[in-house]
Amino acid sequence: MTVLPVEERSLDPIPTINHFDSTVDEKGLCLAQTLLPHDKVFGLGQTLGSLNKRGKLYRLYATDDPVHTPDKECLYGSHPFLIIVGANTFGLFLDYPGEIIIDIGFTDLDLLQIRINNCDIDIYVFECKRILDIVREYLTVTGSPYVPPKWAFGYQQSRWSYPDESTILEIGKTFRQKGFPCDAIYMDIDYMDAYKVFTISEQRFKNFEGFVDLMKREGFRLVPIIDPAVKVEEGYNVYDDGVKKGFFCKSARDGLFFAAVWPGFAHLPDFHNNDVRKWWGSLHKRLLEAGIEGFWNDMNEPSIFYTPEAVSGFYDIVEQMRHRGFDREKIDFKSNRSEFFEDIVQTGDDGISVPHNRIHNLYGFGMAQATVEGFNQYRPGQRYLLLTRSSCTGVHRIAGIWTGDNMSWWEHLLSHIRMLMSLSMTGFFYSGADLGGFGCDTHAELMIRWMQLGVFSPLCRNHSAMGTRFQEPWAFGDKPFDIMREAMRLRYALLPYTYSEYMRCVRELEPFISPLIFHFDTVDVEDQFMYGGSIMAAPVCQSNAKGRYVNLPSVRWLLWRFRRFDERDVAVYEPGVYYISAELDEMLIFIKENTLVSMTQPVDFIGHRTCKSLTVIGFVTDKATFTYYEDDGETFKYKDGSFSTLSITIEKEDDDYSIMLAKDEHADVPIEINELIFEIYDAQGHSICRRIVE
Repeated sequence: MTVLPVEERSLDPIPTINHFDSTVDEKGLCLAQTLLPHDKVFGLGQTLGSLNKRGKLYRLYATDDPVHTPDKECLYGSHPFLIIVGANTFGLFLDYPGEIIIDIGFTDLDLLQIRINNCDIDIYVFECKRILDIVREYLTVTGSPYVPPKWAFGYQQSRWSYPDESTILEIGKTFRQKGFPCDAIYMDIDYMDAYKVFTISEQRFKNFEGFVDLMKREGFRLVPIIDPAVKVEEGYNVYDDGVKKGFFCKSARDGLFFAAVWPGFAHLPDFHNNDVRKWWGSLHKRLLEAGIEGFWNDMNEPSIFYTPEAVSGFYDIVEQMRHRGFDREKIDFKSNRSEFFEDIVQTGDDGISVPHNRIHNLYGFGMAQATVEGFNQYRPGQRYLLLTRSSCTGVHRIAGIWTGDNMSWWEHLLSHIRMLMSLSMTGFFYSGADLGGFGCDTHAELMIRWMQLGVFSPLCRNHSAMGTRFQEPWAFGDKPFDIMREAMRLRYALLPYTYSEYMRCVRELEPFISPLIFHFDTVDVEDQFMYGGSIMAAPVCQSNAKGRYVNLPSVRWLLWRFRRFDERDVAVYEPGVYYISAELDEMLIFIKENTLVSMTQPVDFIGHRTCKSLTVIGFVTDKATFTYYEDDGETFKYKDGSFSTLSITIEKEDDDYSIMLAKDEHADVPIEINELIFEIYDAQGHSICRRIVE
């Protein structure tokens, strides 16, 4: 790994940067590298387009844009980590908090160009032969990925909006009555009083603390939304306190910066300042003391609908039109205009003012850090669920992300698959898109296929927009509901595998969701992925499809044609490309040769029952191992070694198998499994079953 700090300078020569031609001009730094025809470029986290990033222009500048069409250059985050795979395979990380323009063969077919309008940047070059080693080096530098509480691996239900206590109670009651597993229900902006952050509508939630407790006793965590914009309203304590302490962003012209968001005109907290972050964290007190264990931070790019100047300018245009006629070209009332952000000034701990645009991509990070301050103060030592819409490299240490306002389009189902891989390789192991799509009206087939993908999405949340079709699992009729329920029962059945592999990947700094090319050099597919080390997921992501082509690389694979978690319809496939049928109620799940997958009985919510029986499915032609992992699921004690493991090894011996178990148990985390059921398949797909009872 080469680390190259590029200091602020005018036209002085800069150090040689491996693999790149570098120049400095009056605008800043430019890097360029010629790409060979077969080179592939991966990374950039939350960006639109193919998994292989060639052929597109990317603008890494956190932006609230709710229409995710293929032409869009940027979304909500900035994750400037690239892996170039080819004759010279290497990784590149650009540690810079402002705008970065990355042109990967868009302007010039075979040229990678990077433009940064500054020279105050640290550049890391990772030179490793194996792709996974590049990711490991990158995560060694940037930090270990976030680990949420165990319940956060359950299914989560959301909508803009479930506005009141009775609505949420009814949603929860329906989940339990219908036997559809669920662990969390989200509260969008309507739970607040007039969209004022850190308030709760006393009309819609008459006894909030009692309500949180009631829902938790039913196995549901409530997850409220938190926006950064603080309504300008005297007598509103958050506003009054923030003004008094000087904790809001300033205007480059004079005074405080005004931005209009959901509550109307508002001020933005200056998260560049440590005192502000501590203050913001302390504002979570009531919610945390009420029993809230998770939040989702929204609108934190920051998103700005308009400013007082924009409104004034609009009225001026209207007045001119009244006298001179309509002139469409003069109307520009769109949100998040560049001049809004040019007017914001932030202040560091040293009291020095910084133009917001120089550190724009850090705003969501600062808000996440502030939220963690609250967790640390009021729930010390406890894990938390924290989702942030806006993010940059580094946020992956303290939070997960959802991918924002997607649509109920088949194209966005495919985009979900690609983003899972790109985000995981940039450190965001806990991520996901809104199942079913946030905007537009989804339909039964799309919802089913998206829910089937959700089985293998670390964050599994169904979320939809106000005014769209309701997309709770029962909203599409009995048959679609039954199919979706079986898919989610599989997700819960797979929890022993999912959690064990997630924690292994965190410890080993290996992407939890990864492209096949990371493991099999010759494979170039973008709609299949490895889920941990044993399972390859191949979701159906086309309308009216009764199957799909799959690429099975290098080794043999055991296909589990899934309909129910307790039924097996399996077949062995040699390496190759196949068209495999898959009806609407079927999922194609592939288990890699000489690996194991662990399962248990599904539950209504995580923690509903202690896992005492483990089913191990193995495709073993030689030798396979799996390490079942357990910790308390709630605290950070695992970092100090407070976890237990059960190592399982199965080895083929002629026509039989030997099974070896090795338990490494921590006193505080007993492994309570007293039954092991083994389903072991050989190269012909024949199986034997064994049962071990303690």
